[in-house]
Amino acid sequence: MADEGRILGIDFGLKRVGVSVSDPMGIIARGLETLSNDHRLLDTMVDIVKRMSITKIIIGKPLKLNGAGGNSAAEVLKFEKRLKEKLSKECEKEIEILQWDERFTTTIAQRTQIELGVKKKERQKKGNLDRMASQLILQSYLDSVK
Repeated sequence: MADEGRILGIDFGLKRVGVSVSDPMGIIARGLETLSNDHRLLDTMVDIVKRMSITKIIIGKPLKLNGAGGNSAAEVLKFEKRLKEKLSKECEKEIEILQWDERFTTTIAQRTQIELGVKKKERQKKGNLDRMASQLILQSYLDSVK
C-alpha cells in the first residue's frame, strides 16, 4: 500500500464536511479540517487532493441500522458525482472514490472525546465531531485493507 499515496476521508454533511487524511503509507488516519458545505467546497477538495497527493477518497455512506440508505445517502451520492466530475476536469490522473459504512461514527467520536477528557465546551464546537468522524471512517477503511 506504500506506493498508492495518501487517502482522503470525508464525512459529508449538508452544513459541514469533515476531512481526514492518511499517512503516506496508508496506515494511520488523522483529522485534517472541517469545511463549510458551500460554493467553495469542491474547489477546496480539489486543492487538498492536489496539495496532498491524494490517490483515493473514502466517503462515509450514511446507512440506517437495517443497512438501507435514506435521504442522507442520496445527498452523498449527489456530492460524490459532483466531486468526480470536478476531479476529472482538474486532476491529471483519476482519483478513485469509494463509499464506506459510517454508521455510529459520530457516536463513537462523541464518546472518544468524552473519554479523552475533552471539555464539553470544546466538544460542542462546530466541526470537531465532523473531523473526528471522517478520521474514524478513514481509519476503519485503512484497517480493513491491511
